[in-house]
Amino acid sequence: MNIFKILKRILCLVGNYLPPKLNCYFYRLAGVKFNISNVWIGNKCYFDTQFPENIIIKDNVCISFGVSIICHFDPSEGIKYHPIKKYKKKVIIEEGVFIGPNSIIMPGVIIKKNTFIQAGTVVSRSTNINSYNYGNPQKERKILKKKSENIINKKNKKFIF
Repeated sequence: MNIFKILKRILCLVGNYLPPKLNCYFYRLAGVKFNISNVWIGNKCYFDTQFPENIIIKDNVCISFGVSIICHFDPSEGIKYHPIKKYKKKVIIEEGVFIGPNSIIMPGVIIKKNTFIQAGTVVSRSTNINSYNYGNPQKERKILKKKSENIINKKNKKFIF
């Protein structure tokens, strides 16, 4: 195995345990594609250490603590001759996305622009633009419009800081 590949894996692994903003530098060095100044990545996130270069994050994205982003599936590591073959796919997170705490993003998912992912959601398929997704299995509650944004903000008005 190439020494640079090993170094990238180590950088990503270290980034998984560092506090916000410092973790961004390690993820970036590991190969995750994003603009450090326009992305927030919370504590104790897990970014795929095998293929960090398959994670693409656009601007104005907030990833809460404990979020896992997985880019590959490899059952052959534990079980020889497993009937499901290993694969790797890109994960793309577009502009203006919020991903709630302890969510899991599976391989091959595209989270479209202005999507809200509720805490604990397992995102196993791509989302629609301006959608609100929740649950396991993932469900789309509604498309976010100005009216629904205002209702949410009004409900939480006394908690806004």
